[in-house]
Amino acid sequence: MWKNSKGFTLVEVLAALVVWMVIASVLLPGLVRMNQERKGFILDQQARFILTLELERIRTGAILFEENTVNKNGTSYALTLVEDTVPPMLCVSYTNYRSLEVERCAYVHLP
Repeated sequence: MWKNSKGFTLVEVLAALVVWMVIASVLLPGLVRMNQERKGFILDQQARFILTLELERIRTGAILFEENTVNKNGTSYALTLVEDTVPPMLCVSYTNYRSLEVERCAYVHLP
């Protein structure tokens, strides 16, 4: 009766499961790291976009610059003007996915 059985044995099923677990344990850390890097790129893109918008407002003379904080998607971006340099720099700083403070700056030609 057992010799005519066409199914898998318990050992074969466990061996296949072990192979899948090894593959998953090798690929999963890479996928997590890739997802975190993607989130970092999105945060950097948002910071550059906010910096560009503020630079455009200053360039057109629509507003006088005031230091402020912008909240986008749960992240706070702080805008500051550094007047120690020639020409002055407008900087945006935020906390990235690794909880590190990141700062992006661009030169400003004030009217």
